[in-house]
Amino acid sequence: MKIVDNFKLIVGERMLMNHQKNKVRLAAFYTINEAKNIGIIYNATEFVSFEIIKNLVKNLSHDTRKISVLGYVNSKNLIDNYLYRKGFDFFSRNDLNWYFKPISQVVDQFIREPFDLLINLSLDDHYPIRYITSFSSAVFKAGRYSPDDTCLDFMIDIEKEKLAMRTVHEEVEKQHLGKSENNDIEAGIEKKTETEILLNFLINQLIHYLSILKK
Repeated sequence: MKIVDNFKLIVGERMLMNHQKNKVRLAAFYTINEAKNIGIIYNATEFVSFEIIKNLVKNLSHDTRKISVLGYVNSKNLIDNYLYRKGFDFFSRNDLNWYFKPISQVVDQFIREPFDLLINLSLDDHYPIRYITSFSSAVFKAGRYSPDDTCLDFMIDIEKEKLAMRTVHEEVEKQHLGKSENNDIEAGIEKKTETEILLNFLINQLIHYLSILKK
């Protein structure tokens, strides 16, 4: 099954590369204060991410600004807590075609929206999110640094932060060596904590630099 999925990804990557190669795009810089129409896309698989994004939207919102949020759930089922969330749209693996291209009405609408600023807050490389970010009509795009991502205009490198967290986790695991009865619970807590820390770090860094950078 993994071999088949890898082949599908290869097809998707080639399609994405051809799109980026042939598309002429003129980016225009917008600070977080100047942007009146902001799009946010993120990995919504873990519910803790939703709570963080919800607070971000609250902090960025004001009367003259429009904010659209699109979350990707890396599962065939949407989480019940995501249903009927005003101002938030979601798509899942059920909304992907055979090579993982997202195909849904909410995705198409998000791609067509001419955002002043698109913020990709995915902590990992998910092809559907990268596809949407690449095809988005946004004027300026920002997110996490990835050597393979050529569609972002401004990026924040969080690899050092990840490395520091892995070091801490390794030290904690050494101290708890031999205590296996609660391993699954502890692993779940560590994963949740890591997501919270890294996502908040990425958001804070992006907001900071998008507030002070000059054209």
